[in-house]
Amino acid sequence: MQRNIWLIVIISMLLLIGVVYVLNNNQKKVIEDKTSQLSVATHSFEKVLAYENDYMGDSSNTSNLFNNLPIANDKKSIEMDSKKLILVVNYDFASNEETEKAVIYNTTAAFVLIKNVEEIHLQFSNQKYIVKRGNVKEWFGSDLSELINPEVFKKLVQKPLLETDSSDWLNLYTK
Repeated sequence: MQRNIWLIVIISMLLLIGVVYVLNNNQKKVIEDKTSQLSVATHSFEKVLAYENDYMGDSSNTSNLFNNLPIANDKKSIEMDSKKLILVVNYDFASNEETEKAVIYNTTAAFVLIKNVEEIHLQFSNQKYIVKRGNVKEWFGSDLSELINPEVFKKLVQKPLLETDSSDWLNLYTK
C-alpha cells in the first residue's frame, strides 16, 4: 500500500514538472513573439490583419492595431478626429533613423487596414510626421488594397525599407 502511494506521488511530481516546463516554454514563446513585433525588420504583417476595419471610429481596434505595430512599447496615446478622419499617435521618445522606417511601415499598415483614415500624425518628443493617404497612394502608384496580402506587403513595404535609404520615401509621405 505504501509503495503505491509513493508511486502516485512520484508520478504526480513528474506530471507537475512537465506541466510547469510546458507552460514556461509557452510563456517564453509569447514574449519572443511580442518582442519580434516591435521592429520593422521582424514584424509579421499577417498578425495585424485582424485589425482591418472600414472605419477608424472603433477606438479599441485602432489602439490595438498600433499596440501591435513596430515601436508600440513607446506609444503614449491615440487621438481620433472622426470628422476630419485624422488619427494622431503620440510617442514618448525622440525620433531617429530607425523610427523613420517605423513611421513609414506603421502609416502604410494603418492606411491599408483602416479604410477611411485620410491623415495620420505621429508625434515624437522632437519631431512630428504628418502622412496623408494620397501621398502613400502616390508612392505605390495605385490604391492600397493589394497591400492587404502579407506577401505583397512584405515585398513592397518591409523589404525595401530594410534594404534602402528611406529618406526619399519619407519625404514623399510627409510632403
